[in-house]
Amino acid sequence: MAEGLAWMAWFTKLGGRRGISYIFSVMLMTLVISSLAVGVLLWGMGVVNQSQGAYAAVFERKIERVKERLVVEDVWFELSASPQKIHIYVRNIGAIPLTVEHVYIDHTMVSLDTPLKLGIGEGGYIDLDSPIPLEEGKTYLVTVATARGKTFSGYWTA
Repeated sequence: MAEGLAWMAWFTKLGGRRGISYIFSVMLMTLVISSLAVGVLLWGMGVVNQSQGAYAAVFERKIERVKERLVVEDVWFELSASPQKIHIYVRNIGAIPLTVEHVYIDHTMVSLDTPLKLGIGEGGYIDLDSPIPLEEGKTYLVTVATARGKTFSGYWTA
């Protein structure tokens, strides 16, 4: 019983000091707010880090696309064959290897059965059936597209 009275006496003495409870509450709120701020800061840093990783991949693909250079050196047409054939010789003059996946003849797409892979400085032939009827003496737009989406065009006469 005496212990209980001693406890109450100590508590009432503490209650008489009004400034102490205010200081404790301010310190407690400061601690809680600081803890929440650290959590939000860490979360924000994680989000920024993930965004940078995603943007880095996008920019890397765009940089690779800019490094692609291809020249269509020659195009010749076989008008007498059935079906009509188009032969294209291309050379990679860019800074990175590339893959030719599509050819467009007057905006009509022809997908290659086996994409043509070209290393730096290499050339190769593309042989395909004409997607449109060809006429002698007529000029056609020939566009070669790479796997990264870069296109190279030129006008050639049959």
